[in-house]
Amino acid sequence: MLNLKVLTTAAVILMSSSAFADIRVADTHNGAWVTVTNNGQPAANASVSVANVPQQRQTYQTDENGRVFIPLTLENSRSIKYKATTKDGKTSSRFAFHSTNK
Repeated sequence: MLNLKVLTTAAVILMSSSAFADIRVADTHNGAWVTVTNNGQPAANASVSVANVPQQRQTYQTDENGRVFIPLTLENSRSIKYKATTKDGKTSSRFAFHSTNK
């Protein structure tokens, strides 16, 4: 019975991790470079948006290297939530801290 539980848990983890893209964020003075990968490969044409900055409602598309620059104008340092969706529907989100003191 224990083996069945372990196998079931492992299968759920593997299946759930394959349903997600990965997001990396590099903070810059006036925005962020966001890189989206899918199974370790660049996710070209993935949609990327910022979820918790009301003045930033636009959706951006990654290039062939899975990268996109998102301009940000912030008055205070804060955490920003990025959301990405690949062409095949895999989704991911990540918080990244952005500092206004550069």
